[in-house]
Amino acid sequence: MEAATASRAPTALPMWVHVLHFCVSVVLLVVASALSYLRAGRRTPNSVGFYHPHTSDGGGGERVLWCAVREVMRANPSAKCVVYSGDGVAASVLATRARERFGVILPRAFDVVALRRRALADPGLYPCFTMAFQALGSAILVAEAMHAFRPAVFFDTVGHAFGYPVARVAGCRVAAYVHYPTVSSDMIKRVKARRVVYNNAESTAKSSARTWAKTLYYRALARVYGACGRCAAVVMCNSSWTEAHVRALWGGTASASATATATPRVVYPPVDVSALEKLPIEGRGVSRRRAGFE
Repeated sequence: MEAATASRAPTALPMWVHVLHFCVSVVLLVVASALSYLRAGRRTPNSVGFYHPHTSDGGGGERVLWCAVREVMRANPSAKCVVYSGDGVAASVLATRARERFGVILPRAFDVVALRRRALADPGLYPCFTMAFQALGSAILVAEAMHAFRPAVFFDTVGHAFGYPVARVAGCRVAAYVHYPTVSSDMIKRVKARRVVYNNAESTAKSSARTWAKTLYYRALARVYGACGRCAAVVMCNSSWTEAHVRALWGGTASASATATATPRVVYPPVDVSALEKLPIEGRGVSRRRAGFE
């Protein structure tokens, strides 16, 4: 009788099950705590936070940033404007750079919110699964931005779409200017076709298993990218090519209203033509003949 009772006793679960249960519980606790914190904070009314971690690159993306800041200041003179930057540079220095490099004169002063974890969003930090880890890093970076200052409008001018849900949960309306989609259908097609290109090594292209796994990885990342992009209330793209890919991946993005959708629109990057306007028109033919074009 005792032997029969012992045989019916429940067997102990393997150790890995307990470890997995503990890890999942910790992750859920951290996520729940983060969501609770983001929802509990207070936004600063009539404020716009411009998210641009690299504010000293001197490229076209930086011009977009300063032109956007200038136009918001002009349209709403009472709005509080802040720039999220990881350069560790004062606002006065950034304003001077905007004027000297791009000819953008800001109507008034703005504040700078320092981002100390900018390296988390840099691709060079991750030798493998670069886009996935960079996506996670950008979400953490946006969470740092929300912790430091929570604006009414979160304006991303670099394309860190994976951080949009964080800003949305924090109660911000999200505006996005997309220069280039993080994941595109072209990238997936190149991998699936087993072409050796910048994002597909020869060892992967020659292996059917690796190609299948990488295609699945890209498709999963594209779905997450699209879901995050749909958190934006306003979406602008720098070209019709980018707009087409954003439409395909993001679709109609969920705006602040439950019924409205944000449709991606093309807003071409600002170009400074003041120097070209100063060139004498009458001398262009002479210059062309001297150069051998005529």
